Amino acid sequence: MVLGDQVVFARLDVAEALGIWRHATGRIVDIVSGADGAEAVNVQFEGHGLLVGYIATLFQRIG
Repeated sequence: MVLGDQVVFARLDVAEALGIWRHATGRIVDIVSGADGAEAVNVQFEGHGLLVGYIATLFQRIG
């Protein structure tokens, strides 16, 4: 994967849990290499701001 590639969620179970429509597509905006050589990608897609707010409501602080 490279910057600008169009992507779609491969894990529909995760997409549904996050409230993302099944065929949400986005573009890769950043690629981060980890110390172990693994890469992580940041994806921007329509509705991203809504999702960020929604994720915060999925968790509660313990203690």
